[in-house]
Amino acid sequence: MRHPHDFSINEILASNWDKRLADDIAAELELASGEPRTSIPEIRRFFAIKSCRNLLGRLESARNGKLSFSALRAVATEMRRFAVEHPGLAAATFRAPVTECPEWRRAYQELQEFMVAVFADCNLYGQTGDDALHILRCLARGFALHEFMGSFSHTYPYDEAYELALDVFIAGLRVEYKC
Repeated sequence: MRHPHDFSINEILASNWDKRLADDIAAELELASGEPRTSIPEIRRFFAIKSCRNLLGRLESARNGKLSFSALRAVATEMRRFAVEHPGLAAATFRAPVTECPEWRRAYQELQEFMVAVFADCNLYGQTGDDALHILRCLARGFALHEFMGSFSHTYPYDEAYELALDVFIAGLRVEYKC
């Protein structure tokens, strides 16, 4: 395989750049996993499974020793941190499985069950917990996206803005669901 520096600008402009990127990522994935990945769906599955597992481990560590809303805050903070540090993996993680891949569904389900347990520890069950999880995912992704784009006009740091958003989110859960 040729190194990217071996291509002239004319070759790059004359080729399908998306295909080149996908081929390069597939080659790197094959080196990392020992298995060929030749299609976008295979690459998507690989990243989704890997990222669900990585995020779950980080969330478990963040929750360790904490209960109720303290655990929720720690997990929510770690969700955003993961998204900021690994935007590609986070995008794969937050996406629901789109194929019949048992390994992907299992990894996604484990992450989902962990979050359901976090919300249950805050006395949020069933549809209420599911709704809270959807809102939290949107909050974490939205803040990460704004941070990537530098789109906040506030003068205070993103961490402080996110902490304030978590204060509002948690207060809203407590009032709405009388926790």
